[in-house]
Amino acid sequence: MDNRKLYQRVLCMLLACTFFMPFFVVQQAAAALPQVIIRDGKIQFEITSTAASTSIRYRTVGWVVTREQVCSTTSPKQCADPRSRPHALFMNQEVRQIGQHPDPPIPGQPLTSYYEIPEEIVTQRLWQAGMEGIQNNDDLYFYAVMVSVNADGSVRKGPFYTLSGIKQAEGWRFPEDLDDYFGLHIPYRSAEFPVDVIAKTVDGRVIDQPDVTFEKGKYEIGETINHEFPAVIEDNGKTYTIVRSYISPKQDPSRKSWVQENPATNEKVRIRSFTVALGGTNLIAEYHEENTVKAIYMTEGGQVLKEVDKGEHATGDEVNHTFEATLTKDGQTYEIIRSYITNNNKPDEKLFIQEKGDSKLLDRSIFVGSGGSNFIGVYKGGNGDTDDETEPGAVKENEVMNPDASAVIRADTRGAERFDVLQGIPTSESLYVQANAKAYLYRNKFTEIKGTKTYPITVSRTYTLRWTEYVSGPPDSEGNPTRVPVSRSDTQTVTKSYTVERKYSYWLIDRLEVYGLQKAEVSNYALPSGQVTLQPNGYAQPRVSVSHDTSREAHITDPVYQNVSLPGQTIQGGSSRPSVPNEDWTNEAEQAVGKIKVKNDSLIFNGQTIMDNRITEETAPTPREIPTPPEIGQKVLYSSGLMIDASKPNKADQPSSGTIFFTLIEGIGGGQNQSYPIDGINPVTVHTPVVNQASVSDDQAHNQKTQPTAGRAALILDRPFTVAIPTSGAHRDIKGYGNRDYGKYMRDKQVWFPFDVYKADRKTLIPKETWTSIPVGQVQTTFYLPVWVDEGNYDVLFRTIAENSPPSFTSQMNANLDLTHHVATQVVPVEVIGRVYDFRITDIADFNWETVFRRERGSATPTGNAYWVGTKGIDGAARGNQPPYVLPIRPGSHPDAGKKNVAVKTGYHIKFELKSMGNMFGSDDGIKITPTFYFVDSKGKNRQEVDLYYHSGNKRFIRIGSSADVERRHVTLDTRLRNMSQQELTNTASSLWSLNGASGNQQTFIQQFLKDAQQPVYVGGYDVMLLPPRLRTFIGSMEVPSGIDVSRAHASVQRWVGEYSLPAAPYVVPKGFNLAEYGRTNRLDDKSPIFLRDGYIIVNFNIETIRNQQVNQPHLQYNHAPLSNQWRREGFQHRFVDPYGATFSLQDGDVVFYHADLSSYDDFGTGGTH
Repeated sequence: MDNRKLYQRVLCMLLACTFFMPFFVVQQAAAALPQVIIRDGKIQFEITSTAASTSIRYRTVGWVVTREQVCSTTSPKQCADPRSRPHALFMNQEVRQIGQHPDPPIPGQPLTSYYEIPEEIVTQRLWQAGMEGIQNNDDLYFYAVMVSVNADGSVRKGPFYTLSGIKQAEGWRFPEDLDDYFGLHIPYRSAEFPVDVIAKTVDGRVIDQPDVTFEKGKYEIGETINHEFPAVIEDNGKTYTIVRSYISPKQDPSRKSWVQENPATNEKVRIRSFTVALGGTNLIAEYHEENTVKAIYMTEGGQVLKEVDKGEHATGDEVNHTFEATLTKDGQTYEIIRSYITNNNKPDEKLFIQEKGDSKLLDRSIFVGSGGSNFIGVYKGGNGDTDDETEPGAVKENEVMNPDASAVIRADTRGAERFDVLQGIPTSESLYVQANAKAYLYRNKFTEIKGTKTYPITVSRTYTLRWTEYVSGPPDSEGNPTRVPVSRSDTQTVTKSYTVERKYSYWLIDRLEVYGLQKAEVSNYALPSGQVTLQPNGYAQPRVSVSHDTSREAHITDPVYQNVSLPGQTIQGGSSRPSVPNEDWTNEAEQAVGKIKVKNDSLIFNGQTIMDNRITEETAPTPREIPTPPEIGQKVLYSSGLMIDASKPNKADQPSSGTIFFTLIEGIGGGQNQSYPIDGINPVTVHTPVVNQASVSDDQAHNQKTQPTAGRAALILDRPFTVAIPTSGAHRDIKGYGNRDYGKYMRDKQVWFPFDVYKADRKTLIPKETWTSIPVGQVQTTFYLPVWVDEGNYDVLFRTIAENSPPSFTSQMNANLDLTHHVATQVVPVEVIGRVYDFRITDIADFNWETVFRRERGSATPTGNAYWVGTKGIDGAARGNQPPYVLPIRPGSHPDAGKKNVAVKTGYHIKFELKSMGNMFGSDDGIKITPTFYFVDSKGKNRQEVDLYYHSGNKRFIRIGSSADVERRHVTLDTRLRNMSQQELTNTASSLWSLNGASGNQQTFIQQFLKDAQQPVYVGGYDVMLLPPRLRTFIGSMEVPSGIDVSRAHASVQRWVGEYSLPAAPYVVPKGFNLAEYGRTNRLDDKSPIFLRDGYIIVNFNIETIRNQQVNQPHLQYNHAPLSNQWRREGFQHRFVDPYGATFSLQDGDVVFYHADLSSYDDFGTGGTH
């Protein structure tokens, strides 16, 4: 009965019994398996369900996608939380319903909903989940995110991300339906992603030419792309030469992977081959410009004295030049007083100035700038005097020359690292390297120049002198001499010289070194080629603008003044010439000479004025300090996707080293490029994990051993078996390891059998003691056990080999927890076990049955009819026979309708045969058959075990199995009515001769065997039979693969023959009945009422195989093994209805019904028919 119908019937009963009790069961939609595919990078799925009879249903609102299966294959299904693994989550608007059918839904009819997640979102989510390494057709596993909803669509509970969560959310009627939504295996099918080729300059400008920067095409993930960059590009009249190339995934354009440099020696800079990344790939080449460099000798006034052509160089190349200390031209000797660097793009900007006395004044080195660079040497002829006195001023010195550099090497992805590299990271996983440091370094010395300068000045004044003199005049009237006044005047200019002192103070850049970040190099065993170079990304060097000149003329502007002429003054002298006054005109002189105008050197740092060169009077402003350098951002010196080469063997605690480089971007008075060690970089442990939880299927259902061997998997001859080498298992309890799938890291999985096996096709033989590889992605593999394998205990060996395993490796059981090992091994104990099967009755001596087995009466020619245990073969497949040719022989077994009531009369024997497989070909092997007797009345009732008695000569009432039962039975292998194949007998003799050592003459051995086959062999009595080797033939195939012993294969399948009959006149009593005691109190004769007559005697066989004469320790059981019942497997039916409608119950082992009241005596007295 269908389980659901049974459930509904039980539910009705419960409702009837609990009418007044609350009873609530939620019924969900009867859902079909969700149909999910990935096509062109898009996830498309449809879900079909039938509207539920109640108002509560479940709904899928999203999916969790992982690379690992977290659900079991056992029943009931168990699933871990998929979010415990790296996963992509698709929810809400990311899952779009694009249709449903029918629309609107029709109650009671299937509803199919169609959904899609766009490729862009799928790609982004997979990348963010760390699945960037996914390839086309790689396995993904989907786990539904579900809610329970009301009839109106409103959410009742959820969301639930686990199978157990949604199962427990409501009282679902059939919670097992939800299993189908978790752990769906969906192969990834790639979209076609763009691949762009980009050529750009080292400073980031894209060279926009269609033949060097273009879209190469669209390709599926994992496709191999080849491209060759030109070595040289001409653009806008400039020549550019390739410097480096690298791969950048479009999902993370800042990443530079697989960087190739040094084009002169490394052709991989130009010739690239790579596989397309998830989301697409940029293939980028960087070019630098060829630039002219000159050394120019010039005077302070700008006159060029000499030029030296230093050639053409690439941007960033280092060029050196040494200036002469003196230079003679046109008879004039010039001495160098200054040198600096200029860039042709900014010819007025003087860089890295060195003054007279500086160590680098003559020997100059530059890194060529874009557009070209020049060395400038400034020379001075003759000597110059100064009219001022200087004195030491203040000095401001400061430096930050320790970059505080550090670096880390960790597992991708930053912030969501899957591994702790200190403990272990596998090969084929990627690393990221991040270096930290100050954004720039600097050293400065600012010197104050103080002095006093004197200026000569004259102050003059012109005096007008006025006085009256008395001179002789004409006599007066009286004739007396007279003196008459005469006005006198004169001018006298007085000029006095003064010296006016004027102080000044300004600041010079005595020394300035500013360093910008150039690159960092980090080395570790785990990195590609052992080292990675981190080029700055998103980094801007400090902007430094400098104006520096050591000449005072550049910093001092003398006041403009002129000699002072004071206003004239008249001096009245009276009667005599007055004297000019002695005046002090110092104040006037001071007022006439203005202050000296001064200005500093100029330094602007990142837009901030450090040294202000605005013109001021007398004292220039004091410079500020250069800002303290900040730390660079975490993306500046960063590279990810650094794959650990799959060929690198495991190594622990591999040391790291690093160097950070700073380039001199401004130098006055010194400076050169700097490098610093990066100390304290963490070590990396490379440990590629493999696990081995291999197992071999235990074929218990076919294990016929009397005492199964504990702890060993049963492998049955001539049957398939499976080995499982899962890639999942427990490893070290560290981050990223633990209990998970390790197939990614396995190069090979292998199994070693100590015996021959076939592949599943039963055609390809794998010789014993051979390591056989199994595809890593294939968990289970089927093999087939040949019949010629010896029975017994064996150990099957397994090993999983890490991808980084060296040619000479060591191993560890279960998992390579110790990283010195690269192989995980497993040993599975197994036992190879034979079989006993195909029991059938081939003849019945009862005259009524002659035409069933013979073509005509009196003939030995067989009809081919036989009575088998059932209608099925050795493994339960249909054999082809149909009733009535099944056991037991009973009323209705006769094919002749006129003999439907016929069973077998007592006294007539049955001929039978059976087969065995395995090591049953020895001289001490045999088949033990123990009969048990039952009586059942003619109506099929009252079946009971019975004892049988018979008369022998003058001995009366002998119980079968008693000490008085000494009847001896003999069987002949090759008799007329057994119809043995002479070829079968000959082949058996030939194989026996080979197996016994092939001693003596083979033909003589065969002839003797054939002769012996016609002789009767003692097999026992009524109570037990032991079929010896002389009643055995070999019937195994002689068509075997090359190298296999034909005789051994032939002997591995055996046919055994036998006969059995009851006494012609048995007396039947219940089992254990004391007939002797009965005879003492009652008359005991053949007609005594104690004997059971109206019915049938059922003969039941217990069939066992005997090895090495161990009769009391039988090897295999036909129908009483604790784990297997071959009798039932062959389709034995445990009840039948006779032609008269009576129903009979049967037991395993029932072979024949004898009439309890009909005897062969009735036909022929005490004889037999054949």
